[in-house]
Amino acid sequence: MAKTKYGHWIKPIPPFKDYGQGNFRQGTEMGKDFFGYDFNVKIGTFYNSGILQPEQTQVCDYDQMMIWIGTDTDDIGLLGGQVEFCLGDEKERTRITTATAVSIPKGMPHFPVTVGPVDKRFILMTLSMTAEVKSKTVLEDKPVGPYSPWLFGTYSKYIKECAFKRNGPWHYGPENPDTNGGHITDIDGVGFDFNMSYESMKKAPYRFTPFPDKPHVHPYTEFLVFTGCDCDNLNEFPAEVEICMGEEMETHLVTQPTIAIQPKGFPHCPVRVLKQSKPWMFMVLRPWGQGGDVYSGGEETARDDLR
Repeated sequence: MAKTKYGHWIKPIPPFKDYGQGNFRQGTEMGKDFFGYDFNVKIGTFYNSGILQPEQTQVCDYDQMMIWIGTDTDDIGLLGGQVEFCLGDEKERTRITTATAVSIPKGMPHFPVTVGPVDKRFILMTLSMTAEVKSKTVLEDKPVGPYSPWLFGTYSKYIKECAFKRNGPWHYGPENPDTNGGHITDIDGVGFDFNMSYESMKKAPYRFTPFPDKPHVHPYTEFLVFTGCDCDNLNEFPAEVEICMGEEMETHLVTQPTIAIQPKGFPHCPVRVLKQSKPWMFMVLRPWGQGGDVYSGGEETARDDLR
């Protein structure tokens, strides 16, 4: 294989494995050694109902997001099961039945979490803004609390149902007529800076961004995630995607679950979906926020000098 300048920033996601009862039955984890940043991601799916590990309430000294992701790309907001999530000193309970983002600021008690019933497998993604994932057990003798009332619970603002919009033609504006036929949602952290998006990719060919044939840069670090959404085989990636890296627009072909690391100020794109055999998921993770709109002036706009 020919040596590339930026290939070390295009990283295959580690193989999914069975973590055993009470954990992911297909799951994987990436930390500082993978990203090169104080950041950790765990992603996977469950086969059946049960109480997640750890079963006791926990406190962490870093911020976390837990994203509950449905995989029915014809109804992407549908989770496919029920999740009972406890949050806060009161262990206030919330039932999650749709695609949902849970913000957990550092120091906030969270868990236990009970999954079930499950009608269709779904994905859980846990994002921790830390180099080392560790927690402390608290409130061991305190029973779980009452259910949160609709919208007005003590911790309701931390648990947000994902709102999706259709990716239609000209989704990115007048320079890009493409559509992937799917839906996209944007997620912000509550209580700390964090931003991400994810979308269902239903058809190819497709080009991303408002300026689909030009590279651009951002004043923040982000990670581009290319992953399948077949919970029977999360090691599969049913597409071919071309991503360009650096001022040279060095081209890389993605054919397996992959994360492309984009450091602050690094030119990247175009990204083109060449072909696919079934739907998949595309995510953009911005663990420390974005400091404003993604494409709003200054250094965040397309780079004409890098065409």
